[in-house]
Amino acid sequence: MRKIVIALPKGKGNRLLPQAYGVFKTAGLVSGELENEIENQAGKQLEFASECGKSVFLLVRPADIPKYVDRNWADMGISGFDCYREYELSNVTAQNSLCGDNFLTDILPDLHLCDQSRFCVAGRPETQAFYAKCKKSSEKILTVATQSPKIAERYFAGAGIIADIVTVSGSAELMPRHGDVDVIFDIVETGGALGKNGLIVFEEAMLIQTKLLVSKAALKYDGNVSDLVEKIKSTTKGR
Repeated sequence: MRKIVIALPKGKGNRLLPQAYGVFKTAGLVSGELENEIENQAGKQLEFASECGKSVFLLVRPADIPKYVDRNWADMGISGFDCYREYELSNVTAQNSLCGDNFLTDILPDLHLCDQSRFCVAGRPETQAFYAKCKKSSEKILTVATQSPKIAERYFAGAGIIADIVTVSGSAELMPRHGDVDVIFDIVETGGALGKNGLIVFEEAMLIQTKLLVSKAALKYDGNVSDLVEKIKSTTKGR
């Protein structure tokens, strides 16, 4: 029997993993091995079978989950807006199809697994006036550090701001002090990291939704996948 392959976000201290797994557990897919991994965070095992033998959970870097589903390496996965939208806005794939063409994000509404997280524009207090000027002038250029360059590009273009986007892999909070940037465009939950690095929020840009990504091919050709989707729909109503 073909097993349903499910991609979940890995990483020590990753608070999304227990919640993402919970979506499937509530729908009837239980893995004692994965629950043990979540509790102990050993980080060495990456593949976990469900007790019923109908599915396999893969622990994947959050940014790679959209690629796994898009390439049919996984039948479905749970991903935050920052990851799946950044992937969708990337260039075409090696097969000359658009990234994200092969998965659906609208089967379910927001799962509300990251309700406190949102994209924010933040910077040092003395830069706030310059940011306000950039919003009113087509001549001033705002330098922005971010881990999500495509989303940032869309956001600032929509706001009418000319932005020089600088891509960083992490620790964006350091850039306004130690890098030649005016602001950061980053995910903020509590704001604690911003405060510790002398930054304040200038603007809340957008909330971070979490969505169920489903392979179009798996949904079309595997009845077990469509059945699981229906179970998840029924068990997540009212979230």
